[in-house]
Amino acid sequence: MGKPLKKPPVYFTLAQVRFNTILKIRDFLPSVQEGMRKAGFPVFSTRQTFVFQLAPPDGPEGAQSTPQEQYFFTNTAKTHSFLLDVASLTLQSTQYGTFEDFSNRFLEGLTLVNEAIALDYSERVGVRYLDHVAPRKDDTLEQYLGPEVQGLAQRLKGEPVHSYIEALNAIGNTQLRTRIFITKGGLAFPPELQPNGLEIEPRFSEEDGLHATVDTDGFVQERKPFSLDDIRKDFAAIHDAVNEAFYTIVTDYAREAWDTP
Repeated sequence: MGKPLKKPPVYFTLAQVRFNTILKIRDFLPSVQEGMRKAGFPVFSTRQTFVFQLAPPDGPEGAQSTPQEQYFFTNTAKTHSFLLDVASLTLQSTQYGTFEDFSNRFLEGLTLVNEAIALDYSERVGVRYLDHVAPRKDDTLEQYLGPEVQGLAQRLKGEPVHSYIEALNAIGNTQLRTRIFITKGGLAFPPELQPNGLEIEPRFSEEDGLHATVDTDGFVQERKPFSLDDIRKDFAAIHDAVNEAFYTIVTDYAREAWDTP
């Protein structure tokens, strides 16, 4: 879809592979941490979360919560961070760069985890992008978004406060969920997705006003024997689907604005 933009609107990206559950994940942490440190992710931290499960009809009353530890391996610039738990590895980034660099960095981390643990299978491969679509001074948001995604609020009387659109498409084996939020204010994250200490580029965090968040989430859901080659191919297919969706959502005018130094 063309060369990379000079000022791309993507402010947060993640890649994830879900694999077979490893309850003894802590036993492998020293090997994983040493590999991550040598790969440029020396900052190690942990966080405990709680997974809530509804009780079965014949079980104890109420929902039950199970503690689960997450392990973070972050670079010193606070732009990229790996998150490891008992069933997945995720790479989060606030400086995406190019798809080739981002996917290679993730696969390098996944290789380190596989070498330490010997994973049996993968069951979900996903890539998700958050783009901040904010018009330049004297521009309007309508100049940046296609008419299909501008929302009903733009057509009604009064001043728009917020608008939300969601679509789910199947493109071969790839599922593509696209969400567009139009609202006023500063940069925002979906409630289930947080930067976890990564630093956002100032050009995004300092913006305020009417803008759109384009949230594209592509994934392949299939359990199959663990294969780095297969995962690489899935990433490429997901990226193609996400890239085409993004170029459909935004206008030529927007791309020209983001390609201006």
